[in-house]
Amino acid sequence: MKKAILIVFASLPFICGAQKKIKTIKSPVGWYYQIAPEAPLADNLKNYQIKVKTDLDPMDFWDEVNWSIQVNEKDPLKRRAKYESDVQDTINKWADNYLALKDMSYTRSNPPDFTITLHTDQFTMENVQTDIDYSDQESLLGEINVSANLKVETSKKEVLLDIDIPYYIDDENGQTKSLRLKHFAVNPSFKLKLKMTKKPEKREKLLKKRIKRFEADILEYFMQEAGKILRSKYLSQQERVISCLFGIKSKEYDALNTVGENTETAINSLSALSKKKRKTLEEITPDLHNARDFYTEALTKATDPDVQDILNLNLATMLLLLNDVDAAKFQIQNIPELQELGTKTIWEGSFTFYLQVLDQAIALKQKYKDRATIHEF
Repeated sequence: MKKAILIVFASLPFICGAQKKIKTIKSPVGWYYQIAPEAPLADNLKNYQIKVKTDLDPMDFWDEVNWSIQVNEKDPLKRRAKYESDVQDTINKWADNYLALKDMSYTRSNPPDFTITLHTDQFTMENVQTDIDYSDQESLLGEINVSANLKVETSKKEVLLDIDIPYYIDDENGQTKSLRLKHFAVNPSFKLKLKMTKKPEKREKLLKKRIKRFEADILEYFMQEAGKILRSKYLSQQERVISCLFGIKSKEYDALNTVGENTETAINSLSALSKKKRKTLEEITPDLHNARDFYTEALTKATDPDVQDILNLNLATMLLLLNDVDAAKFQIQNIPELQELGTKTIWEGSFTFYLQVLDQAIALKQKYKDRATIHEF
């Protein structure tokens, strides 16, 4: 049973004198977004096939080392045929994992109603550097030049999707095509071999051959990105998001803590396992409005930065659940730590952790807009 809440904002201790470290109470909350497909396929398109056209090798350096150890075939032609067969097996497994439409509405069979084709360009390295300082993780190895194309076409040659997928390396400074030492694990024996190779043209050839083993990461990236595009276009998806309502360990903050506890119960009832405890979004909306109004009013009184951060995060959570996404984004941006997320270690369960996951939840809703609605079980 909910506790009765008497909210007297003037008596709440949000106006603080000398600042001291506060101890928080955490009330984790979570809910699901149901994401509608962007462009559902016609009802007559049920059977499909997947084609991957690529010269990229899915075996990285260590895969090739392990393969060489495990395969005993000595005949060069048979050994090469075995390698090519295993490469194709890996590509097929990745296609099953990343590109298949995992929905009962669709079946991979022949003849297909439509075909999914992923085609990759030839992988090249430009501006390859031969004079590398291995003590500097920022040392540039070269520029990656490769892209892929994803096409969905019906058996009647109607093109439903035709999109290019560029390749970028994830870096703390943003996506880049520049391959640096920090992105690329180089074993000591290769470093020594490269160091002992004196002629620049041979060093470049050796380095290009070693970098070629980076193809596996590139191909898997294309598979993953293509899969994301296909799911977003054609499949209904569910995404779970989480946040937390923070309170403060002090009797002076009983009203704040009670609001958090009651609202936590309301939000988590959306996905409660027990049908008796489960509620709809409409049923909990009054609780969300009450909490929103409480946090909004409390913010006008608060002067302690830590208390302000807590109230801003709590309020942003309420606004997101009430589908006021722009206001939620504005509110979370009032928390200074948001700008530091990419520069610090984040421990699960910390305030920073919940700040990050709430920011991700807001970004998800911004990305899918009206396609993302709160799922009710």
